[in-house]
Parts: sequence; C-alpha cells; structure tokens
Amino acid sequence: MPATPESRDWFGDSEDIPLPEPPEDIGAEVDDAPVAVVQNLAHQLDQVQALVRTLGWGVDHKTDDLRADLDTLAARVAELEPPPEDKEDDPKPQAWVDYANAQNWDDLSVWVDWLLRTYDLVQAQLVLPCWPAHRGVSEELAALRSSWRAAAISGRGKNPNEALIYWHDRWLHPALARLHTVFQHKVCEDGHHPTRAGKSTDPNLLAAAKTAATALTKDADHSPDTAGELESVANQPGVVDGRPR
Repeated sequence: MPATPESRDWFGDSEDIPLPEPPEDIGAEVDDAPVAVVQNLAHQLDQVQALVRTLGWGVDHKTDDLRADLDTLAARVAELEPPPEDKEDDPKPQAWVDYANAQNWDDLSVWVDWLLRTYDLVQAQLVLPCWPAHRGVSEELAALRSSWRAAAISGRGKNPNEALIYWHDRWLHPALARLHTVFQHKVCEDGHHPTRAGKSTDPNLLAAAKTAATALTKDADHSPDTAGELESVANQPGVVDGRPR
C-alpha cells in the first residue's frame, strides 16, 4: 500500500529511522563462551584425575592388606604342618633308666609320692619304696608318668574328653598290678631284696639263629652251598627245624 502523507509523517523517512545499537558486551559474551566451556572441562578433568588417584590409592591399600593377610595365613598353615624331619637330631631309642639324669629321677620320685598320696591303693598295688633299685619298675613308672602328663594336659583342654579316665583304666591300674606280678619288686614288701639278673642270651643258640636267618634271605632256589649250610644249622645241638629250641 502506498505510503500516505500521514503515514510518512508517523513513521518518518525510512532513512531517518535510527537502528538499535548492539550491546557493548555482546562480543565479550561470544568470546568468553569457549573459555567457560574449556574451564568447565578442565575442572571436570581435575575431578576425574582426583578420582583416579583415589581409586589407585584404594587399590594399593587393599593390595597391601591382602598381602598381609596372605602372609598371616601362610604362617598359620606353616604352624599346622609338621616340621621337616631331621634324622640327624632324632634321639635314638633308649630306655629311660639309661638316659635319665638326676633331675629326671627327682621328678619321677616326686610324682610317685604324689601318686601314693592321692590314690588310696590296696597293698597289692602299692609302689614299694625300693622302686629306684629295680630298673624294670623304674622304667614302668617313668612310662606311666609320661602317659599321665599327656592325659592330664589333654584333660585340661577347652573341650571335655575322656583322656584321664582312659589313662586310669588302660594304664594306671594295669601297670600297678604288674609291679607285683611280673617283677621281683613284689618280694620287697618286708625290705628290699637285690634283684637277680636274668641269664644272658646263649651265644651258641644266637649264632645258630643268625646263620639260619642269613640262609633264609638268600635266593629261593637254594644253591648247594646254601642247602649244606641249612643242613649244618639244623644238625646243631639245641636247634629244631632250623630254629633255636
């Protein structure tokens, strides 16, 4: 629609209409936008790095804890395993009376006296005062004390058990009865009587037994020499069927 004079008066000439000026800080906002984004990303990167460091510290800490727990467990397993056998340090089989020292004898005598005070034994089961002079009786009493110690320690454990009653039934009373039935100790009720040592092994019969044993371990086909050796052994005095009589 053509402009009328009124309309031109109202709007004025288009060339005279002033255009709005842009804000003075619009350029700053455009320039600062990428900077803010970068700063935000940098801040997030710092957070991620801090989290990674924290996780790394936690992993190292947990690894150290696991390693310590593993060392503790290995030590406990080592305690459960029997120590390696050291055959050089193993004691040789030996009778107690042959290796006991003065303190061992004192300990055994104290225990025997405790036994007699504690148990109301009949005459047939009393340990006679001369027991140290009887090697066999001393050996029995030392073994009886050793088994008592094991049973008494077990009996004091946290879990109730029958170790002590088993010791009384299986070891104590049978052993005390044997002292008066199989040892010369029984004749000392009215005073100590020296023991009579048993006779030593017959050397001739021992030699015959050794010869027969040697022959039996040779080849099963029995060579002529072996057969003659067996016949010679069988004809020796005191040997019946190749065995000492």
